[in-house]
Order: sequence, then C-alpha cells, then structure tokens
Amino acid sequence: MDAFTTHRGKVALLDWSDVNTDLIIPARYLKRVERTGYGPLLFADKRYAPGGAPEPDAPERHGPLAGDFPLNRPEAEGATILVVGRNFGCGSSREHAVWAVQQAGYRALIAPGKGEGFADIFEGNSYNNGLLPIELPEADWRAIAEATRADSSLEATIDLEAGTIALHPSPGGVGPEFRFRVSEADRHRLLNGLDAIGETLQHDPVIGDYENRSPAWASSPGA
Repeated sequence: MDAFTTHRGKVALLDWSDVNTDLIIPARYLKRVERTGYGPLLFADKRYAPGGAPEPDAPERHGPLAGDFPLNRPEAEGATILVVGRNFGCGSSREHAVWAVQQAGYRALIAPGKGEGFADIFEGNSYNNGLLPIELPEADWRAIAEATRADSSLEATIDLEAGTIALHPSPGGVGPEFRFRVSEADRHRLLNGLDAIGETLQHDPVIGDYENRSPAWASSPGA
C-alpha cells in the first residue's frame, strides 16, 4: 500500500454521528469480487437521487446526484481530507467501507473523541489499507469543523511523522496547528507503507531460518 508521510489537501465536512458501514457502502455492493471501483459507491443511498444509485456490476453508471447531500456540494469537490462525526464506521465489519472512502479520493479522516471517533474494526481496516484515521479532542475537532464551514477552500497539511494538522485558510493564509497521536505500531506501518502482511514479511529471513532449523516432525500434520 502507499505510504502516508505528509499530505496536503482540501477539507470537506460530514459531521454526522454514528455513520455505519452499511451507509458508507450498502450491503448489496459486497457481492462484487473486485477490490477496485468502489469510489462511486460511497454513500450510494445518500449520494444519488432516489433510483439513481449504481448497480453493483456497473459502478460508473449512475443517475443524478442528490442536491442535499453534503459531499455533493461544490465546496466538497476535490477534497482529500474528510472531517466526520463521532463513531464513524460502526456496524458490521466490512473492509469495503475503507476501500470506498479511499477510492473516492480521501487520504485521511478526522473525528472527535479519543477512543470514540471510529469503530474499532473500521479503524483497524483503515490502518491496514493506508487510510489515516485521526481522533482529536472535541474542542480541536470543532475548531476544524467550523473552519471548514466558514471557508469553502480550506486546505490542511497532515504530517504523520510530526503528528500535526496545519490549516491553510484561503487565500494563502496560515491558520492554527493541531496535534494528534496514533500508536507507534500504526504510525510505523503507515510511514513505511506496510499492511499487516507486509510487516510480517519484513521478518521473512528469520521465519525461514526458524523453519529450516525446525525438525520435520514439528511441522507435520500429526505433530
């Protein structure tokens, strides 16, 4: 997966709480066998006008967009950082939800509440796919949310190594900076572009050496 070190991008706001994975990617799309093509399916039942959501086998073909959905508004176009409400990604476990968020163009999510911003499984799937889920204290999150509402061109720079979010108000302004923390293990994997399998494969020489030195009976089915 792609490493995440520093990213600057436009900020969009979807400050809904308890957004579950069936809203992020409706269950009917889970029968797809591909790992690509999920971007147009993100929030399909809210994003499109009634009857306009894509069919599972043709995600690129859809009806008109719903005018009242926040991410369809002009100020959200081209955003790569999404400010979300508390408990984002709750509900059933589905990695497809993270794929849909990523393939719609988002590199990072910002939610309020330490330990409450994201559902555990969604958060784990995010780290394992290179999507950065950031939890901030309520006051810091609210400051970013209000800045996004006030400035339709707001950008932010997220520096994972430094653990900072810097806002860039338009035109060409310098805004406040906020600090965040992720676990050292998750930080290491994102900075180096490693999912759980890739991290394990870093130890392949040691694993192979152990297997070569182990007696045959230790690896036999009946052992």
